[in-house]
Amino acid sequence: MEEVPRDKYYTKTHEWLSIVSGRRVRIGITHYAAHQLGDLTSVEVKPVGTEVRKGEAFGVIESAKASEYLYSPVSGKIILVNKEVGVVEEGEEAFVTGELEKITEDPYGEGWLIEVEASDLEAEIKDLLTPEEYSSYLKSLS
Repeated sequence: MEEVPRDKYYTKTHEWLSIVSGRRVRIGITHYAAHQLGDLTSVEVKPVGTEVRKGEAFGVIESAKASEYLYSPVSGKIILVNKEVGVVEEGEEAFVTGELEKITEDPYGEGWLIEVEASDLEAEIKDLLTPEEYSSYLKSLS
């Protein structure tokens, strides 16, 4: 069974959130999601400066197996995109490929996707799953 990091919050759509500092949060996909998708072919997200709303799609992740929307765990503004691992902003030329396998190999570390300046972190974080709740949710899926 997957080891769920204790320093993050989770969604039932398999995104994670960690607090970088203040209202600045980092968002990625879980180990479970990465391994369900398999070999990634592209990750495209809304551009820096875009306002995202909790529960709404901020991008699309594609693999040889599937194409899935990425849902924001909180509302706020995208302030950083992890281009080092090949995440591209909508409308950007996608020929600049980073190392998408880092998202699969290290989804909780180098494989993060975006950073957001959260607008209502204190209220919205209460709706996310704790590591224990996410672990239980994963067990219910198997």
